[in-house]
Amino acid sequence: MMEIISKHIIKPSSPTPTHSKTIKFSLLDRLTLHSYTPILLIYESESLTSKDVLKKSLSETLTKYYPFAGRLQEDGKIVDCCDQGVIFVDAKIAGCGVHDFIQNPKYETQKLLFPEGFLWKESCIDSSFLAVQVTSFEGGGMAVTISISHKVADGCTIATFLSDWAAMVRGEVRPTPMILANYISDLLDPNVNVPEIVMNQSKSCVTKRYVFDSKKIEEMKTSVSGVVENPTKVEVVTAHLYKCAITASTAKMNSLRKSIWIQLVNMRPRIKKPLPENSIGNFTWYFIVSNNEKQMSLSDLAVEMKKGIKDLCNGGDNLDLTDWLMDVGEFASNVKELFDDLDVYRCSSMCRRPFYQTDFGWGCPKWVTMADVLVKNTFVLFDRPNGDGIEAMVSLEEDDLSFFQSNQDLLP
Repeated sequence: MMEIISKHIIKPSSPTPTHSKTIKFSLLDRLTLHSYTPILLIYESESLTSKDVLKKSLSETLTKYYPFAGRLQEDGKIVDCCDQGVIFVDAKIAGCGVHDFIQNPKYETQKLLFPEGFLWKESCIDSSFLAVQVTSFEGGGMAVTISISHKVADGCTIATFLSDWAAMVRGEVRPTPMILANYISDLLDPNVNVPEIVMNQSKSCVTKRYVFDSKKIEEMKTSVSGVVENPTKVEVVTAHLYKCAITASTAKMNSLRKSIWIQLVNMRPRIKKPLPENSIGNFTWYFIVSNNEKQMSLSDLAVEMKKGIKDLCNGGDNLDLTDWLMDVGEFASNVKELFDDLDVYRCSSMCRRPFYQTDFGWGCPKWVTMADVLVKNTFVLFDRPNGDGIEAMVSLEEDDLSFFQSNQDLLP
């Protein structure tokens, strides 16, 4: 049973300056989904920090992240940064301990840990971009959750925001983040046609989590080392997961079908003048790997993963920002086709982000994850707490997942 203790609207502690009251979304913002990203941070320790301190520090943090406290206009292109505020909920849950949840994170319980109506919320027009809930578990331990619109924050931005908010609680001073929309929104024709991309949620979609420890990752790296130069842990794990998905599809359909794997990439460090990690908004793009309707080994797929990131960056991390954004604009009209294809797998990596250093004053989180995903063929990667392994969230239709799980030779 969930008890809501209080619910507040938290506004920036200082008014947003007049010259910053309006922000135009960049092309990359407009290309992102109308969907909220739900992140959970689970702590074993009870809060030694009062909720008033959390609310006050959130208010102070919002002065630097002022777009989060704004509202999106009906046209879907302009944010009014008039300090309307974000949602903050204080709650406690009975009948569920922190270790019970970590061992068995039922979706029904996950829903309770997020502000009502914000778990996988879609449109953000005239709604708060950000909703926060702090929940005490029975017997000790806490959950801090945020649900934030993808229109204003990619994975890198979410991690940076949480880190800066926690630092504010601890009294640390962090540099003011760069608002990406102010920096890149005028580099392209604002009239570029951007298709509306909708990811249909499915009630029959099931999420499972698979842990790849450091030993398993090293084994996979060794198995491809003669073919792939310096494979990364994300490259071998994504290749492994794609191979599992192809094998499961083949078993289900009794034939090898063409499919593609879309891998999202943080582009901040990949341009000639790299953007700082605390540049907030959306600055991700993707590359595609395809099986081309033929059998492919783990090494084959790892080679394609390595080639994909290299081709995306023109052979190195030295893209010209304006030229790259113009290329994105030209490709924009074709993006929707990728999401209409039933044989598409999509992967986002949250690895190498400081989620596990998010200390609000009562220690670092025991577990960081995302709420179960309701969109089929979705894969999300997180670091393990020690930083060595990877936890992969796999969301598939229930019947597809049964074939995926039955492949004991491929799964760790």
